[in-house]
Amino acid sequence: MGYAFYVLPDGREAGYGVVADCDHPGCSERINRGLGYLCGENPDGHRDPEEPGCGKYFCEQHRAAHECPNPACGVYSDDERLCCGLAKGHVLPHNDPIEELTFGPTA
Repeated sequence: MGYAFYVLPDGREAGYGVVADCDHPGCSERINRGLGYLCGENPDGHRDPEEPGCGKYFCEQHRAAHECPNPACGVYSDDERLCCGLAKGHVLPHNDPIEELTFGPTA
């Protein structure tokens, strides 16, 4: 199976060969529905509460600046500054891939 075109279980067409508008309300930036524009790691992963992302596709401007209900997490530093740019308080574990540590939810 290639990743240029496929159909998700909810009927949406996806893949880097599928041209579409950014999913952010009011944005008409043309993108493709490839993994590079996906919020999350798996196109249908947003159905799994343990997997980050909302399953929508966003342009460069909105990929990091939309209100994802299940954001991925990056690294928290020792002084509690958030290095990944996400708001504190989300319920997924915070992962530090460099130190191979997992932190519990923060308030």
